[in-house]
Amino acid sequence: MTTRPGYVWDATASEWVEIGQAAVLAPIKYQTSAPSSPATGDIWIDSDDEVPSVDSTLYYRWTKTMSGGETSLSGTDNNSLALKYTPGYESVFINGVLQVRGSDYVATTGTTVTGLTALTASDVVMVESIIAYSVGDTYTQTQIGSLLDAKSPVSTTGLVLINTTTFTTQASVSFDNVFSATYDNYALVMNLVSSANETIRLRYRVSGADNTTSNYVHHIQYLSTGSSAYSAFVGTASSAFITSSDGISSSKSVNLNVFKPFATDYTSMIGLHNNSSASGNNPYFGGVVQGAFVATTSFTGFSVFPLASGTITGTIKVYGYK
Repeated sequence: MTTRPGYVWDATASEWVEIGQAAVLAPIKYQTSAPSSPATGDIWIDSDDEVPSVDSTLYYRWTKTMSGGETSLSGTDNNSLALKYTPGYESVFINGVLQVRGSDYVATTGTTVTGLTALTASDVVMVESIIAYSVGDTYTQTQIGSLLDAKSPVSTTGLVLINTTTFTTQASVSFDNVFSATYDNYALVMNLVSSANETIRLRYRVSGADNTTSNYVHHIQYLSTGSSAYSAFVGTASSAFITSSDGISSSKSVNLNVFKPFATDYTSMIGLHNNSSASGNNPYFGGVVQGAFVATTSFTGFSVFPLASGTITGTIKVYGYK
């Protein structure tokens, strides 16, 4: 052993130590677990796989030791994980060296990587990728919108608008599938203009057709500025009055309540009507209309039309309530 002036060889530390100085301790080798009894001043950094794992639904790591000769990657890795990645968001490493997408490899399917230069036995290949995250059993915005559109209102005890229809110069206006088991009773709000001196009539419908049997009975009363009070009862008719006539074309308003039309029972109605005209036989008159369909029939809709001729224009709204 050669000598060094001012130094002495420390056999324990296997190094030259300056005379009067303590030997420098040999560095502690890398270890995968925390020291059992670290001394004051020791520093230990956990750098192995004992750190919490990365959520594989967001970030995926596939690692495999090659047998040699492979030019593509697929299947399971050393940890039995199937290869998967989001194309364009993957990184491929061979023995820690990042490969160039589109040049060193091709990754388009999400489950295979091709185009590699033939690998050597014991090469370690790692594929890392951000995985597109999706929450299971959820609805899209469009699906939620459709569900809400089809959903019955939270409260079905008050008036709920079912249908609004506006029309021009029609000989008859029909409404199908507005009566159902959802509501017991219905309010029909009508603002109409007739083209001729006509009463307006109503028929109930089922399966897209008017019921024209002679089971309608109705009673209409009104007061006017041009005549005394009028009252009329009509039985066994093929339709029911819902307004009176004033001798000319005019605006007609009707607020009609229809009770239990969908139930297989008698259907009854009661409401108010008003004719508003500036001239004619009976301007500015209105009154009460009531009636029934005296047979046990389940209806799904109704039609409105002038008694004999002419057309109607206006808006009809249908509300349901319990």
